[in-house]
Amino acid sequence: MLDSRGGIMTESIVKEQEFTVEEQPILQITDLHKRYNEGKSNEVHALRGLDLEVKKGDMMAIMGPSGCGKTTLLNMIGHLDVSSGGKIIISNIDTGKLSDSKMTAFRRDNIGFIFQLFNLFPFLTAVENVETPLLLKGLKSGVAREQAKMLLRDLGMGDRLYHYPLELSGGQQQRVAIARALINQPAIILGDEPTGDLDSTTSAVIMALFRRINTMNKQTFVLVTHNRWIAEKCDYIVHMTDGQISDVEYGPFQED
Repeated sequence: MLDSRGGIMTESIVKEQEFTVEEQPILQITDLHKRYNEGKSNEVHALRGLDLEVKKGDMMAIMGPSGCGKTTLLNMIGHLDVSSGGKIIISNIDTGKLSDSKMTAFRRDNIGFIFQLFNLFPFLTAVENVETPLLLKGLKSGVAREQAKMLLRDLGMGDRLYHYPLELSGGQQQRVAIARALINQPAIILGDEPTGDLDSTTSAVIMALFRRINTMNKQTFVLVTHNRWIAEKCDYIVHMTDGQISDVEYGPFQED
């Protein structure tokens, strides 16, 4: 489906909700620490008491030199790793108080992941990759298949539903990965170098798609990138140094 500008719309997942200025941040991080090899001679203090708030509907980039803690922070937000201290609140839920089973369900339903290398199952077709989160959630297979097909069509992949990842271009694979991340309508979408393996033209298309989804669905994006051009497509840029936030730049940024 196309919007009035000819852009791709994701109408099938639009939520009809009202949001107020006073709304609580969707993500609150307080005094977050992460240590690897804790207590050993080779201990690494990757995150050092980091504080961060992100509002619903924000599109935020995280930048910084290699080893500064960007990906570690993303993993903490997505609960792909366990913190060494501090608090992470998502959608007013203190995630540190959730049991392992409840955390698994919470992550499945509230957090979407988009990776640089797509991480698609090579033995599944595009529609099978996208429907998998719904099947894991317990949705009936027929309903899951129809929802996955509808979302892929909204993302311009209607003619590639039954293609396997190796039969798709990089940009097409990333669209499938985006659809998989969106299918559960998560509160937050995390991207670790989501355009890092794409050419500049395809990267521009993907970033425009992120912005449309962000604007239409009021979904929050947190993107880690080394690419300044990609970061400037976001609302603001959080800079990290040595496991801490060193600066925040607010847009709008000047277009090249």
